[in-house]
Amino acid sequence: MKVLRIFLVAVGVWYLCNLLLLWPPVYGGALPLIYPGIVLGQGTPSFGLLLDAWLIVGLQLAAIGLVALWGARDPLRYRALVPVIVLTELVGSAWDIYSIVWSGEALWVGLTTLAAHAVIVAGAWFAVSAVERETAGSVKA
Repeated sequence: MKVLRIFLVAVGVWYLCNLLLLWPPVYGGALPLIYPGIVLGQGTPSFGLLLDAWLIVGLQLAAIGLVALWGARDPLRYRALVPVIVLTELVGSAWDIYSIVWSGEALWVGLTTLAAHAVIVAGAWFAVSAVERETAGSVKA
């Protein structure tokens, strides 16, 4: 259960950090680096709408992060969060691939975020494998 607890805490903290990173004043300043050469329309209502939409993404991640932190107190009871986290990461990966290929996202940004998604998915696999080993061991004993 220790590995699952560590995974839930790590993801919970990371998802809360994403809320801060997607906060409009922070993310608004980063967007020109993420999408170089794209006219983003800073200062227009459309740009404000874009920032608001990303804030909602941050709030959704933070909600999952808070539940993950809460669940770390009793990881076995909250292990159903793992597929939610994996699916969240797979959707994020699909968005990153789309952004790199069709939306002008800087390659280094897309590859960095894809690597982060991969680390979280690998961590999920590792945590679930550890729980299965522990559970199998306790059943045999």
